[in-house]
Amino acid sequence: MRSNFTKLLLSAAASILVLTTSLNGAENQKGWKTFTSTESGFSVELPTTPDHLEQKIDIPQSDLSIGYDTFLSEPSESVVYVISVWNYPSVVDMSKPEVNLQDGFGGMLSALPGSQVQSMQMTEVDGFKALEFLVKSDEVYFQGRLIVVYNTLYQVFSVYKDEDAASKDYTKFIDSFKLINPAKNKVTPPAKNGATPKKMHV
Repeated sequence: MRSNFTKLLLSAAASILVLTTSLNGAENQKGWKTFTSTESGFSVELPTTPDHLEQKIDIPQSDLSIGYDTFLSEPSESVVYVISVWNYPSVVDMSKPEVNLQDGFGGMLSALPGSQVQSMQMTEVDGFKALEFLVKSDEVYFQGRLIVVYNTLYQVFSVYKDEDAASKDYTKFIDSFKLINPAKNKVTPPAKNGATPKKMHV
């Protein structure tokens, strides 16, 4: 049985796949520039001004929902850069980032039937646990990182068709990603009648 976290990531991956397809042919101002979202807590270099989408998803088997922000930069029909930021409520247990990252990666693979994992390894970004991956699905590559920062999950990845042509630009993109004031992502479980509520495990 999939965990709630995996189900959420599966939905996120599926929705992003739809978005990257629907945005093909979009015209944006081109030229690599630093994009900063202070509210979402990151800066990154992108080849075009990103589209910003705000969405919400329900947590399975609960009355909670999560709002998340997705930023998409699509310089051509063969490549798209994605940063998706998920802020989980305090009742969702994110105290084991390695487990959360593995569940999240499994959810992404479930959204890509027949995909092949080219590489996967645990790493760190600005001192926080991350999972770096490269996945091939048909003729399309998905490459990036999942990063857990307290109760916030960052999905930072590129989707492209030409591996050789995209490799240099991918490195520029992923190496430029920086967290801004990550401490703001800390959450404190709300007190209720002097007691701390039990966390939901994902």
